[in-house]
Amino acid sequence: MSWIRRRTRKEEPPANRLPDLEFLALVRAGLEEFAPGVTQGAQLKGNSLISPHGWAVAVAPPHHGGGHHYDLVALPDVGLQPDVPCFLDCVVSMSADPQDAANTWVQTAGACLLELLDHREHFANHAGPDDERGVPGWHMITSGAVGLGRDGGENRRLQGALLEANVLHRIANSFTADLESPFFNGVKVFYGGSPGAMQAEIRVNGERHEAASAAMTALALPEATTFTAVRFYALLLPLPAGSGQPSYPTARLDLAPASAQTDAHSHGTACDCDCDCGGHLDAEHPGFDLALPHLVAELSDEERKRRVKSDTGAIIIAEGVGNFLKVRLRIRLDDGRTVVYLAWVYLQAAVIDDFVQRVHNDNLAGHRFEGLLCNAIDPWGEDVLRAPVVLGSQQINEDGSVRRSEVLESSDPLLSKVLSETWPATFVLGDRFPRSPSN
Repeated sequence: MSWIRRRTRKEEPPANRLPDLEFLALVRAGLEEFAPGVTQGAQLKGNSLISPHGWAVAVAPPHHGGGHHYDLVALPDVGLQPDVPCFLDCVVSMSADPQDAANTWVQTAGACLLELLDHREHFANHAGPDDERGVPGWHMITSGAVGLGRDGGENRRLQGALLEANVLHRIANSFTADLESPFFNGVKVFYGGSPGAMQAEIRVNGERHEAASAAMTALALPEATTFTAVRFYALLLPLPAGSGQPSYPTARLDLAPASAQTDAHSHGTACDCDCDCGGHLDAEHPGFDLALPHLVAELSDEERKRRVKSDTGAIIIAEGVGNFLKVRLRIRLDDGRTVVYLAWVYLQAAVIDDFVQRVHNDNLAGHRFEGLLCNAIDPWGEDVLRAPVVLGSQQINEDGSVRRSEVLESSDPLLSKVLSETWPATFVLGDRFPRSPSN
């Protein structure tokens, strides 16, 4: 199952629709929070946010909706002149806060834009034409689902129902004949409303698709108990004859120099967690994000594409390999700091199913469960790989975000010692995160 995206909300939303560039400034801020560094050098001009790396986002003149409605055009490669390929989406702020609308776009259509330019499954999921969650004949990039209602529990329930329904795979015959772009086709999936008045809508390349919307309605998704709306976005890319891979835009993301990229067996990119666990990658808050579980990292690229059925950044499901959850592993240092590893843990299918169900039911508080550590942790390396662990301390916050589970204890003697004792900073970190001379 794709992981569920979370939204942030401001306390005092402005009342009026913002001018185009002011709204795009919110989009830029949302993109930067979602993918730090992605908007570096991007400029606001006219009605567009333009990146020096060749992509842009523009606000189109509104053709439907009210004052809090924004039509956005994503242009993944502005170098393809004169007819620049693009895909459309529209967002509306349910709270009258334009930042909500910007975040909704970023986490759905924006995530697909970033993934189209990066295509390493850092921002959205991929599904081939033969995948059980794919669309026959097309390569699909799909975001997680965003809940737009006020009730966090109802948001999560309908988000889970929408993802489990596997909508685009099941209704593919109703709309794929109308996918005309030789580059990429944008598809928005929306489901929401009040009890007794739920609406299902599919928009293809910006226009409501009646047949697909009717086919989605026939799936009989569960009704909300209070006003709730959920949505996700997908890009469908044609596959060239004789090729199993689509043609991607020539424009690419440039989030970090190649020298900063590290092997999946060791330390990855900056921590992206949602709490005070080393999210600031600096001397005072050392942390490491391990990109993949050891078992998945050892697969060839071809084998990984075939076996990994879902990779949301928080959960990886790999056929014939295992089910993996990203968790926090804290190590106390003798200088008062704590280094945090975002590592992967192997879970049995029943355990991960129970975890996901508890997320949907808002029933994570106090839950403890067991797994196996699936990363080597420096400086102890593979001596702690496959060590049994007990996990817990997760919770669902008021805004609907889920804190990562903590590694609480282990029956493995070495890992138990790692978790319970205080370690010399020079032994654990070396010169990777030295303190400044003033400290």
